[in-house]
Amino acid sequence: MSQIFLANAYRGKRVRWSAWVQHADLTGTDVGLFMLVDGPHETFAYDDMKTRTLSGTSDWHQISVVLDVPSNGLGIQAGMTMNGSGTLRMDDARLEIVGLDVPSTNTLATPLASTEDSAAVNTYYAQGGSAPGNLDFEGVSPTPQSAVDWLKGAASPITTTDPTASLSDLEPLKQMIGAAHLVGLGEGTHGTREFFQMKHRIVQMLVRDMGFTTFAIEASTPEANDLNRYVLNGEGDPKVLLSRLYFWTWNTQEVLDMIHWMQQWNASVQPSRRVQFLGFDMQFPGEAMDSVQAFVTALNPADSAYVASRFTCMNPYRNRGRTQAEVPASFYAGRVSASEQAACKAGLQQVYDLIAADMVKYSTAATAATFNLRLHDARLVQQWESRCAVTGFTQNLARDRFMAENIGWIRDQAGANGKVVLWAHNGHIQSVEGFMGGHLRAAYGRDYVNLGFAFGTGGFNAVGLNGEGLKSWQTNFIPTNSIEAIFAGTNKFGLLLDTRTISSGGAATTLSGPIVMRSIGSSFNGSAESSFFGPVTLPAAFDLLLFIQTTTPSQLLPFVFETR
Repeated sequence: MSQIFLANAYRGKRVRWSAWVQHADLTGTDVGLFMLVDGPHETFAYDDMKTRTLSGTSDWHQISVVLDVPSNGLGIQAGMTMNGSGTLRMDDARLEIVGLDVPSTNTLATPLASTEDSAAVNTYYAQGGSAPGNLDFEGVSPTPQSAVDWLKGAASPITTTDPTASLSDLEPLKQMIGAAHLVGLGEGTHGTREFFQMKHRIVQMLVRDMGFTTFAIEASTPEANDLNRYVLNGEGDPKVLLSRLYFWTWNTQEVLDMIHWMQQWNASVQPSRRVQFLGFDMQFPGEAMDSVQAFVTALNPADSAYVASRFTCMNPYRNRGRTQAEVPASFYAGRVSASEQAACKAGLQQVYDLIAADMVKYSTAATAATFNLRLHDARLVQQWESRCAVTGFTQNLARDRFMAENIGWIRDQAGANGKVVLWAHNGHIQSVEGFMGGHLRAAYGRDYVNLGFAFGTGGFNAVGLNGEGLKSWQTNFIPTNSIEAIFAGTNKFGLLLDTRTISSGGAATTLSGPIVMRSIGSSFNGSAESSFFGPVTLPAAFDLLLFIQTTTPSQLLPFVFETR
């Protein structure tokens, strides 16, 4: 149980993290308070009370840890840990600046080198704000009725999630999007039927009424290109092609229904209005490698061995269709030496440079569009290597940076007037520095508009973090200090809010934040639901929010993958 926050207010100071505790029948080797201070490249100080761990039974008493925060400290994490059994209660926690006469309890003789880069550390801690909160565990004030009343008047009602129904309730969304050429559609979980249905409806509106001709999803480019041939020309079996995106999250009836709609739309309109189905992720390099190898071999067989030798370092980690890699990608950074990584990176750059040179040398052998696509495939392999060469939160941010780069490539291919709609998790589309949406905001400004999705209660699919596997979950948990609580208080089926209309000092101030909001990806821990809520600031994170009161799990499809 912990909080993270920026160290700015505590730099150059000694701080004490304390709390009152009561415990019964405690056993374990790591039970007590903990605190750590992170810098740009290292952890400066750490104490988890392991040398004075709590045990047995005791009435209420105060405990503490004391650490120094250097002038270049970036973030602090403080909380309680219990690696054992028994009952442990905590109350009236406190973080305070103390004098040097209070002894430090730092257990690190020297700073511990970080596996994260400084940008990742800063982005991570910035999510927690400038100071800890709710330390007396009395809770944050309940949602003010004035905020609920304001929302009722400011938000537009959503009447249905059915993609076959009228789109008339989405008319206000057209004004909210305006002239933007890039629209990001998020989701508060990767397994919610109503989110997917609503995104299907919005895609229909964007394509039919607003001239959007490119759809791009959080999936690998080459595999999405295979699906694109079905969407454009009816080529292939969409169930097989959807399976070949590898993600259980997208292998659903809701996404398949949208794909069928796209294909039917394309068959009924003139070529200039047809919509493409593309991908902007780089998590699976196998088909990108195969595409590059086959292309280069066809251009000049003499270069085939050259490319194969430079892809050798990737072979143990690449996927082979639905078959997983021989060695998990997560092992790359730990198993490969720095010199081997450098050699691999150089070789992948040589492959990229070869294709770039071939665009001039063999300019009549393939179209410029084909060359650009194969060059992009080579870049995907480079991105995969760079992402897996780092670990932890730095790796997450590297993926977001590369996804934004790939969206930029898609945007460029669409042309100056091209309009692109994106499908990804809320965490990616948010306009927060370091994340995909943050990069897009920096590059495109207000030409990028994002729409976050939230829900009140109901069901969703996710992989259980306690070994339950992929399953359906149900939740009725809504913290009183959450965005969800304000929306749920309206008792509306669904609402669409332009968060840019929120003004400070009025009834909507609570909504501006920081205020917590639910975020569930592909995994979930049913015994720790509160940990799936984190602080957001509006409208900085999301231009628009769409809320559905009650949800159900997405309809998963069986994988019907076939090798080519």
